[in-house]
Amino acid sequence: MDFSVCPSYFRSDRTLGAELATCPDSEPLGRVIFGLYGRLLPLTTANFKAACTSAAYRGTLVHKLLQGQFFVAGRQGPRRDRGEVQPPTGLVRNAETIDPKAFELKHARPGTLSLCLGQNDDDDDIKLNPNYHNVEFLVTTGPGALPRA
Repeated sequence: MDFSVCPSYFRSDRTLGAELATCPDSEPLGRVIFGLYGRLLPLTTANFKAACTSAAYRGTLVHKLLQGQFFVAGRQGPRRDRGEVQPPTGLVRNAETIDPKAFELKHARPGTLSLCLGQNDDDDDIKLNPNYHNVEFLVTTGPGALPRA
C-alpha cells in the first residue's frame, strides 16, 4: 500500500477542527507491505485484501494520528468527500467485527494492522446496516504496545 502525506493539513493558518476536503499537494512517503494472517479472522483478512487489490484505498487520507501509538485511515464514504473509501462491490458482510475472537489479538508491537470500527460505528444502526463494511484500518507505529492494548 502506498502512503502519502498532505502538507496542507499541517499549515499553521488552517482552521482548527476543519475537515480537509481534498489534498491537492500530497507528497508520497513510500510503500508499506503488510503480511496478512487470516487464521483467526479469515473474513476480515479477505475483505482487507479485496479492498487493497481493488484500489479502494487509493487516495484515502490518514485521518487520525497519535504519535508513538497508531494511525487510522480508510474512513468509509463517497470518495469525493475527504478521500474516503468506497468499498468494492461484492465485499462480503463482515460479522467478525462483533465476534469475541476479534478481541483476542493484541496490538502489542509496531506494525500491527487491524480493521476497526470507525468513530460512532459501534452504534447498532451503523454496524448492522447491510451496506456498511468496516474498511477503516489502524496501524500501530510504536515504539511499544498501545496503552489500551
